[in-house]
Formats: sequence, C-alpha cells, structure tokens
Amino acid sequence: MMFDSLNLSNQRWRLRNADSTLRLFLSTFLIVLTIGYGIGLLFVDHTTSGTPKGLAEEFRGTPESAQATELKYEKGENEIYIFLHNHILSLSLVFFCVGGIFYFSSLVNDGLRKLLMVEPLVALVTTFGGIWLTRFVAPQFSWLAIISGITMVGCYLAMIVLMLIELWRKRS
Repeated sequence: MMFDSLNLSNQRWRLRNADSTLRLFLSTFLIVLTIGYGIGLLFVDHTTSGTPKGLAEEFRGTPESAQATELKYEKGENEIYIFLHNHILSLSLVFFCVGGIFYFSSLVNDGLRKLLMVEPLVALVTTFGGIWLTRFVAPQFSWLAIISGITMVGCYLAMIVLMLIELWRKRS
C-alpha cells in the first residue's frame, strides 16, 4: 500500500519520528512564523495600548470631547472590510498550517488536540467579529475582541511550544 513506508495505514505518523532535516525545517518555519505573529501582536499593542478603550478608539475614532495626545479617526466601511478580509484570510492560513502540523503531535490527547487546533479558527471569527461589532454597533464589543484574541494567542503558543518540545526532546 502507498502509506506503508510511513506506517499511516495502521497508526498516525508523529512529530517525534521526524528525521533531523524535517525537524530543522519545521522548527525554523514555526519560529519564523511566530516572529511574524509576535510583530503583529506588538503592532496591535502599539495602536490600541492593549485596552478595550484603545481598541474602540482605533476603529471608532477618538471621541470629540477627549483630550488625547493623538487623534484617531474612525475607520470607514471600505477600510474595515479590507482589514477584516486580509486578517481573516491570512490568519486562517496560519492556523491551518500550525494546526496541520500539530495534528501529528503525540504530547496531548485527542480532545486537547482538537481544542487547540479548532479554537484559534473559532476565535478568529469572534475576534474580528468583535472588531466589526465594536466599530459599527457599540464600543463595549471591544471586550469580545480582546478576550477571544487572548484565547487565540494562547492556543497558538501552546501548539508551538508543544511541537518544538516534541521535535527536540531527547529520544530514549
């Protein structure tokens, strides 16, 4: 059978079985991806101060009565839809790649694996849905974006750390 060399017909291939070339390639990819993701998070913190008020101002604009050192203007519909389109498409591909690799991890049970793989995709919808709601409905929805964004980052980091541990743990 075609999969006999990987032993996929009877059981799943695991990250711990990767040879040194694949371990190096996957690790380098995951680290570079995480650097890019981290830079994105630093930008979010820079533009919103990591607060619900900052997030609301980033998309709704600075209130007229505010004594702000920096005035922010509300994002127009086109700008919001381009922002949402770009982020949802690109981050869904990031989470597809990370989750697809994480599928082969042996460090967690199937239930936790499913949660860590699927939750970032669900959080992607609630985070950016929360941003849309913040801009067009009410500033209080910034809490939804922040809480779901935290769970998205948490699951991403958990998968990355677990994969790197499995790829580089000494084999007995």
